[in-house]
Amino acid sequence: MIAVMQKWARVLCLPLGLAICLTGYATAQTEDDTGLATMEEFLPVAEAPLPASLLRAEQIKLETFDSFPRGGPDSIAGLGDWWLSNGKICVAVSDVNHHAGIVAGGGTLIDVAHCERGNDQWTYANILTGLAKEAAIPVSKITTLIEGDHADIITVGEGDGIRQTVTYRLRETGEELEINVQIERIGEGRPVQMSGLFTLYSQRALTPFSLSSYIPNATLGFQHPAIDRNKVSSLLGGMMPSDWNILVGADTYDSKVSYGVQLGSAELIKANGSRQPLPRFLAVFPDYSLHGWMTRPLWFQSERLTWLSLLQNQFMDLEKGEQMLAKFKVLLGDRADVASVTDQIYNGPRIRGYANNFDVSVAVWDQDDRPVTQGRVAADGSFNIRLPKHVQWIKMQATAPWGQKISRELSLADARNDSGRWVFRKNGALRLPRDMPMSLYFFGFGNTDTPEFGNDLLGFTEQGLSLPGMMRRNRIDLAGVDSDLEQVNLPPGQYRVLAARGMEFDVKEYLLTVVAGKTSQLPIIPLKQIWYGGDWRSADLHVHSGASFDSVLPFDERLRSFVAQGAEVLVASEHNRLVDQSGRVAALGLEGRVQVITGSELTGMSRTANAPTTVGHSNVFPLTARPMEFAGGTPAVENRALREVIAGVREQAPNALFQLNHPRAANPIDADLAFFDHLSIGRSYDPAQALDSVNNGSLLLPDPVSGFRDIDFDVLEVLNGAEFSVYSQIRDDWFSILNQGARRAATGNSDSHGIRSVVAAPRTYVYVAASNNQLPLDESAFVGAVRDGHSFMTTGPFLAVTLRDDYSDAGMGDTFSGRRGELHIQIDAAPWVTVNTMTIWVNGEIYRQLKVAVGDHKVIELIVDTDSYVVVEVSGDPGEVYRALMPDLAPLALSNPIYIDADGNGEWQAPKIMN
Repeated sequence: MIAVMQKWARVLCLPLGLAICLTGYATAQTEDDTGLATMEEFLPVAEAPLPASLLRAEQIKLETFDSFPRGGPDSIAGLGDWWLSNGKICVAVSDVNHHAGIVAGGGTLIDVAHCERGNDQWTYANILTGLAKEAAIPVSKITTLIEGDHADIITVGEGDGIRQTVTYRLRETGEELEINVQIERIGEGRPVQMSGLFTLYSQRALTPFSLSSYIPNATLGFQHPAIDRNKVSSLLGGMMPSDWNILVGADTYDSKVSYGVQLGSAELIKANGSRQPLPRFLAVFPDYSLHGWMTRPLWFQSERLTWLSLLQNQFMDLEKGEQMLAKFKVLLGDRADVASVTDQIYNGPRIRGYANNFDVSVAVWDQDDRPVTQGRVAADGSFNIRLPKHVQWIKMQATAPWGQKISRELSLADARNDSGRWVFRKNGALRLPRDMPMSLYFFGFGNTDTPEFGNDLLGFTEQGLSLPGMMRRNRIDLAGVDSDLEQVNLPPGQYRVLAARGMEFDVKEYLLTVVAGKTSQLPIIPLKQIWYGGDWRSADLHVHSGASFDSVLPFDERLRSFVAQGAEVLVASEHNRLVDQSGRVAALGLEGRVQVITGSELTGMSRTANAPTTVGHSNVFPLTARPMEFAGGTPAVENRALREVIAGVREQAPNALFQLNHPRAANPIDADLAFFDHLSIGRSYDPAQALDSVNNGSLLLPDPVSGFRDIDFDVLEVLNGAEFSVYSQIRDDWFSILNQGARRAATGNSDSHGIRSVVAAPRTYVYVAASNNQLPLDESAFVGAVRDGHSFMTTGPFLAVTLRDDYSDAGMGDTFSGRRGELHIQIDAAPWVTVNTMTIWVNGEIYRQLKVAVGDHKVIELIVDTDSYVVVEVSGDPGEVYRALMPDLAPLALSNPIYIDADGNGEWQAPKIMN
């Protein structure tokens, strides 16, 4: 009662004034034993303050920048972007002018993480109104709202008679991100037949597990069909009636995460307010997923979409005053497994167990053989997984990193549901060499299987075929530093071990016997260097790590793999992002052995009026990262023609080198990947036609503001490890532009994203005069040498090429004066690299072709009548060791041109002037 009187006294203080309040307040207090009030009784008594709300919805600004807990390998939000948080979940949406994902413009969900864990692995999620990236509605306005128990970021855009409003919402005590998509017809415009949420995770940067809560038979788990986007029947078969897409994060980082994305409902709201549910679906690809819905209800309802559904869809559209409302939610798990999300979805019994290995993955199926969940064991080997309520019987399979599987079937009879102990066989170990940079390749011998390291144990398949992740390989990389792995566990058996250190070194072979419970050690010695480059410095100008949206490789492991391959200069080229990783060189103790140059792969993904089929991909380096800015301050790329992108780079970094990457693609995820396949306008470059032809003429169009043209890149990536099969086509493209006066040096790079693909193969050897075999190199001297073509590219063979006469000696990238000279070619390679053919190209045509071998020095008399250029190419067949080390490549080396000023007038004239 006294407490109540005190509370009312405090309330009445406000209207009644201080004197009355003090009197009334004193009479409401208790007295001590003497009957006298204590001094403290006359002081105001403060109530315990209500806890401050942790809700935030605001734009990221300089003055509050440090208060935003950005973190994780894919965290790209910066100044000007929009932040949403409830203290547990932190979310970022890109600003209107910050292009992100496959749609031009901002308003994209770019970061999703646990605030205190810094575990963002989210890439991009774009709303596709009309289900095509070129038809997506651009966001024009972003606002925030904090009201009651929730905080919102609201994006609005209009186009083609459609208003699209997306609300991202976090509740104060909520454990999920809510996303409401409202699409309203406000005027005339193109029909809207389907819409959806596109989530990107290229090269399985996240691994999708599909789950249907309303049609359990539509649950596919990690076993997905192969969907041919060009065949309607295949598309139809892949559009499943599933609501949940669980995206499992990479297990390669200390702080783990997984995401559960659900399309909970989609409905049509008519002008009179009536509501009808809309058909929805989930289509899952290895590189992206699409949660979609149709615009109108179906004439004939069915569990799955049919040919009739697609026929009706052709006549669907929103009428004026109608709107669609789709409701999504995103759950976050704190492990790299499905169970960290499904534990929040399911409300049935739990299954427990214990494994004697803490790297085990446990998969669960129900009584109808439908995937239920997948979990990883804890550090102590235990697991405790929630199941759906309907499950009465389950099949379980536990998989160890070395591939051993244990299966059990269990009836869920009591609350304990203990699956018991899962005891895997005892392995042996190999103690790895110390202080020796190298890569060790393991191959099973006899009845022993070849081991696989970095297996994510998820069992992802497409059409029944296993698709290994980018970390899965049979190789261990060592940089010769303290942080190298000290030993590796292997199943008992016989192994063949190849020790290698890249192209310049010999390969040693060892036989290994592994005994259970024992640690073995091989008598590995430092590898012999076969070729010494001196001032020819080995470089890979196109390298990715986990900062790219399509990689899960921590940068320290990228550095380790690079040094293990004996390469020197690494150009960090993350997609549409700048991250300065140069400090990691010293942190790993690799000073003087490797140099990191900060760059970015400018990656065109959206289709716009300025670039109808994107601008392809290009590397730019060196650049200065600005960590506080969106994506590190990378140059703008979307909604621009390539010439505008080049102009923007020149303005931001006048001395940066602009490299057009993989201009052709063998099997692209998307037709927009390779610039020469479409020239931004949907026409493939034709090397047989002139640059100023109707087909190729867009390359020469000047930008009205800057004057730059699409052809004004500095160098062309002729040799790309991921696109090795189209090398000869790109080489011919290169010859075509050289013939017409576009002097562009060629480069060769790995484009490696993970550990599975070998980094620095191909690589470019760059001549940097007076570099004295020391690192770091002067960046401007290195970039200048690349730009001028003082280099050759290789997958193994080494070239020394000079054109000489009595008065001059010209090397690659130089100009020779005179009509006659001796072409000197020295061919070298490590013993495991075979060379058998040399081709001399003059003006893109074969001048001479002959059989050669490693160690040959050839002198060829070269006679030309007019200004020309000469390029040397050597190739060979991969031997058994070569295939073991670089299975996707073959021995090849290509020089940059030596230009020939035949008439000696001091000016080089293109041999085939067509423009």
